[in-house]
Amino acid sequence: MKKTFLLLVFTLLLHTGFSKKVKFAVDMTGQTISAFGMHVSGDFQEAAGYPLNWESNSTPLTQEGTTDIYSIVVDIPAFNKYEYKFVNGDQFYDAEFVPEESRVGYNFNDIRFIF
Repeated sequence: MKKTFLLLVFTLLLHTGFSKKVKFAVDMTGQTISAFGMHVSGDFQEAAGYPLNWESNSTPLTQEGTTDIYSIVVDIPAFNKYEYKFVNGDQFYDAEFVPEESRVGYNFNDIRFIF
């Protein structure tokens, strides 16, 4: 019994050590939401089970209740850097302008990142 319990705990710890639930959320207060909805796009999409990375219309965000917050929770491998952008619509010309302090790097690389 004790061995089974320890094996179960070890398996759960091993699983949670290699994948994480990540919530992408954006507050759209004061913004007009596109008729095509809100999306998030990035290099995490394939790892989360979506068809392609950087596909602007395949990862829709859902409005949280009656708030102006739109979000999605995805399960992606841990210990990796992921880049992403929010898209107000379904095309990249609808993508956000990322403030300099939130950008991946330099040279006008206007993309957010998480690790």
